[in-house]
Amino acid sequence: MSGRMKDVLIEYVINTDMRTGIESISTHQLKVWADAGLKEIIQSVEGVQAAYETFPCEYSVYIDARYDLEFVKADIEAAILCMD
Repeated sequence: MSGRMKDVLIEYVINTDMRTGIESISTHQLKVWADAGLKEIIQSVEGVQAAYETFPCEYSVYIDARYDLEFVKADIEAAILCMD
């Protein structure tokens, strides 16, 4: 190991209704910032439908509607932090 600490930041995606201007938290999408090359680990989490690396170290993650967003978010963070 190189001694480098693993960091992960998970943020909710905010949608804005174009007609009313009202903002709401997406119930099926998260934005994840983590090291590059973790797409497969993120996709392996139960409840994740798809993960796309939009920029180096930034992932757009889509959640299956049958799963609770908070639990999937915690599982993604744990999967990244506990990997070897």
